[in-house]
Amino acid sequence: MDLIPAFFGLSAGALFGLLIHFQRRGLETYDPLVGAFISVSAMSIFLWVLSPLFIDFSWFVSKAALIFFLSGLFFPATAQVAQVFSIARVGPALTSAIGAFAPFFAAGPAIFLLGEPWGFQLIIGMLLMTIGLLLSAFSTKSLKRTWPVWVLLLPLGASLARGIIQPIIKIGLSDIPSPYFATLVLGSVSTFILAVILVFTNKTNLLLKSPKGLKWFTISGIINAFGILSINYAIFLGGVVIAAPLGATAPIWALLFGFFIFKNEQLNSRHIFIAILVVLGSVLIVTR
Repeated sequence: MDLIPAFFGLSAGALFGLLIHFQRRGLETYDPLVGAFISVSAMSIFLWVLSPLFIDFSWFVSKAALIFFLSGLFFPATAQVAQVFSIARVGPALTSAIGAFAPFFAAGPAIFLLGEPWGFQLIIGMLLMTIGLLLSAFSTKSLKRTWPVWVLLLPLGASLARGIIQPIIKIGLSDIPSPYFATLVLGSVSTFILAVILVFTNKTNLLLKSPKGLKWFTISGIINAFGILSINYAIFLGGVVIAAPLGATAPIWALLFGFFIFKNEQLNSRHIFIAILVVLGSVLIVTR
């Protein structure tokens, strides 16, 4: 059993589930694009403060650094922007639901380009988890549409960015085996990209408009740092086909956090059935 990478994968899912609640709070008083910048920049600053303990600065002239740099042009910047705009437009439920497709975006390239193992058990496990995750986010209320269909490109784009980047990170980790370094470079490049976007959209004046929103997105950035670190460690230790589906359990964790901590969700027999599907799917993937 790949228990250690499975632990990191599930930890990532839990952290991403928690992240949604903090971003929802931040969006009550903050612009989505500014919130994404604050979140990613807080993540980067946090990682840079601790970087002397975890990285060798000679790594910045390696092939892996270039791979992580190019990846950072799209992730986490693209994923965070798409996610916060998606939460603002279609809500956290549908955003989380479509996030369940990220493992399929990740697993395909990992299997065909990196030669990661797969089989009937893996496919069944991913299908069970995806069905469970979709059911966890959809309800009669969440299916009432008050927005144009094209808005679905936002959560789908966030899902695609999170999924497709994982096999690329795996390639970089084969050169420099440091998930911390990978996360640091990804966050730093994305911070720069988002800063440029803020300048060109004339939104820099909104950075300090809401201290409350600033607080929530700063916290979300630190949570996201641990979440991306966890998923990168899962990729490094167990491969993409382990990390991607377990990291996508965020909707289940978001539901649990909403019920036990934030008191904005209710659990019933439907949720128990969903939990059984996700747990069974996870077991099939880990024990494949």
